Amino acid sequence: MAAENLTQQEKTQRGAQDSGQYFRYMMDFVHFTEDDARAVRESALVIEKHLPSIVADFYTHLLRYPPTREHFLLKDGTVDQEYLQKRMLHLTNFWRRTAGGIYDDDYARYVDYVGRAHTSHGADPNIYIAERYVIGQVGFIQHAISNALHADLHEYNPDLESRASRAWNLLLMVILEMLARAYYDEHEAVPPGRLLEINRETMVDLAVETYERGLGLSRPPVLKEVFAAGVGEIADGERKIIQVDNLSIGVFHHNGKWFAVRNHCLHRGGPVATGTLEGDVLTCPWHGFQYNLTNGRLLVDPATKLETYQVFEREDGIYVRIPEPEPAFEMGEVFVSEPEPAAGQPPAPAAGRNSLQPNQFFTAEIAPGKTGLVSVNHQPVAVYNVDGTFYATSELCTHVGGPLDEGKLSGRVIVCPWHGSCFDVATGEVMCGPATQPVQTYPVVVDGAIGTVG
Repeated sequence: MAAENLTQQEKTQRGAQDSGQYFRYMMDFVHFTEDDARAVRESALVIEKHLPSIVADFYTHLLRYPPTREHFLLKDGTVDQEYLQKRMLHLTNFWRRTAGGIYDDDYARYVDYVGRAHTSHGADPNIYIAERYVIGQVGFIQHAISNALHADLHEYNPDLESRASRAWNLLLMVILEMLARAYYDEHEAVPPGRLLEINRETMVDLAVETYERGLGLSRPPVLKEVFAAGVGEIADGERKIIQVDNLSIGVFHHNGKWFAVRNHCLHRGGPVATGTLEGDVLTCPWHGFQYNLTNGRLLVDPATKLETYQVFEREDGIYVRIPEPEPAFEMGEVFVSEPEPAAGQPPAPAAGRNSLQPNQFFTAEIAPGKTGLVSVNHQPVAVYNVDGTFYATSELCTHVGGPLDEGKLSGRVIVCPWHGSCFDVATGEVMCGPATQPVQTYPVVVDGAIGTVG
């Protein structure tokens, strides 16, 4: 079956059935033995000790490069801290699980799933990470693990350092092959863009906080009770979405019991509590990510889970206990400075990004076939680079307001990531439904390195 004919759930599960067999084949091919697995387990505490630093350095590196940085930014161009910490948690859990030295079918399927998640064959067709960056990421981790083993074992236990170094190197070869095989024959040109200097101290603080949360070391939150529904308002088998402070929460009456989860998918923030519920499996309507409603755990990575809340009944209604809001973590200045542009790239104004008006953008930062986002009269506007010509439309799909700047651009046609509506970015004309109304277009004027919309 062609990839474009698969459902999102099928895309998520595709190729997973042979993952264990293939993983074992590759372990045998590189001669990774049970002795090597034992050496990995023996070195687990060393890796655990260095994980916050490794994760901080890893994401500091990713944020420097525009092609990888773009996946961690909000629409206003700032770092999406919540999403960044989710990715940190996934990475921390993955390497903690890997250090456990158990490489069964479940582990192999998860590695296979991670590999496909970076390609057009994954659950989210709008996320694509070129293979070169995946190779670089594995190499980065390999070097970091080698340094950690050397720092802690070279003087006190050189035998374990030697055995563990061999084991981790072989294991990372296998992991890299598992990740790379998902790409088939996909290739992508290196896009233009300027590298940024990243404040590593801020990233370390963020990684340590994420690491401690993952271990349950953060202090217990102060809880408050909020009214969710009247008695009998939510029948068995039904749900209600409530809004409390900045939280959207799904309250479920399921098999005679009550459950509440945050209505925010761990993948891309989709409205997971509005998805289908089959048995205990809740499926996010955006990209098919699945969770166990009873405990919030992500099926493909049980170490990661949705935020869940206690629900209880009183005579006057149904209540949910949620944490009181905490002061936001101080991100500080993540981007320290902007180095000189790469050779052949037009320079930005001397004042850097802050010199741009809300309706302006640097042309070098939106590569051909990519999209950007600006603001015109306080309204979000998507910008598209079609073979060097820039177009702009309202960022909101006319169907139900999907974010067009996050859609897939093919020629002059942008596809909404929510429900697949298609628009001609030059004219705003509807090219395919379910949208029926055209999207508003805006003129774009390019002057040197800067584009201006409206």
